[in-house]
Amino acid sequence: MSISPLAQIALLIETSTAWSREVLAGVADRSIEKGPIDFWIEPRGFYEETRIPAYWNGTGIVCSLGNEKLANEIRSRAIPAVNVSWFGEHSHQIPKVTSDDVACGKMAANFFLSHGWSNFGLVGSPPAFGLSQQVEDSFCRTLQEAGFSVSRFDQDPDYGSLNLGDRESDMIVWLNELPKPAAILVWSTLIGQEIMRICHRMKLLVPDDVAMLAVKADPLISPLAPNPIAYIDQSPRKIGAEALDLLLRMLQGESPPESATLIPPSRIAEHASVDTAFVDDPLVKEAVCFIREKVASPLQVADVAAAVATSRRVLELRFDRSLQRSPADFIRTSKLARAKLLLAESTLSINEIAEQTGFLHQKTFHRFFKRETGVTPNEFRSNHGKSISS
Repeated sequence: MSISPLAQIALLIETSTAWSREVLAGVADRSIEKGPIDFWIEPRGFYEETRIPAYWNGTGIVCSLGNEKLANEIRSRAIPAVNVSWFGEHSHQIPKVTSDDVACGKMAANFFLSHGWSNFGLVGSPPAFGLSQQVEDSFCRTLQEAGFSVSRFDQDPDYGSLNLGDRESDMIVWLNELPKPAAILVWSTLIGQEIMRICHRMKLLVPDDVAMLAVKADPLISPLAPNPIAYIDQSPRKIGAEALDLLLRMLQGESPPESATLIPPSRIAEHASVDTAFVDDPLVKEAVCFIREKVASPLQVADVAAAVATSRRVLELRFDRSLQRSPADFIRTSKLARAKLLLAESTLSINEIAEQTGFLHQKTFHRFFKRETGVTPNEFRSNHGKSISS
């Protein structure tokens, strides 16, 4: 019996960032469903120039198209390829399956608006990378349509590094001039971590003075920051899976779609860098701090009232006046945010997550989560687990 030849696919995607590794994991997940595939891959750094190996003679490519040289090589060798990057235009020769950049910018802006910020900043992608500006433009447009302006940190057109480099003094000036409290969209957790360290030296509190949300996330860099950095979850595993699906269809003779396949972001992964409440009432502020500190414990409104030495009725009235919500609602949403974070980014069991969100019984936690989200904890983890933003 003859053996059918395997599809030979090169994965020209750098392996040094969390987002790219999650895209590759999505490719791997889908390849298990599709059957054996002969993949070619090698470790690559973020700043390396990706090229097709001269000795490789495969049948298809999934790539993060970071430069025009690679695009020209793919065209000249007439190899079916799918691009997962924001770099480059969608075309019949090299179609795109990537994150919906416009939706990412809009989601970030609406998150900030819904949480009460009115001063906004933007530190965009390094201009020399040549990436799409749609995230940044969509972010600014959404805020402008809501009646707000955005202060952009000016970057040199030739600058091509993820780090601030020698621009720290310029960043200090910009942060000083930014009206507070401010919410900043930053391109990556790496630049966010640098800005957060500068804020610390400037005696600016994160998130109370400066809140921060990243477009591209790295789970290694985020915990190294003074406060873990929130990010846009762009569903990179789904991008990888859909990219492989499209390439396999192209290898079977199917024409690529006329427009790019855009994968919408799934959520804002809320971390400490955005965990603030705009509270002038000192009693409510003390109560909010207590709830955050005790979110992993069984917690009732009466416990909060006792902790701040007031009655339940007074606490509820002052919460309503300050936050237009009840203490019970604040407890509930705080526990839900922690549960989502642990489901998406930890390997804890559902029972352990129930315990770490203050539920004495897993069934009670299950009912709470299903009521609040419409899905079970397992379903949420299946959709979001270990999914890291670009």
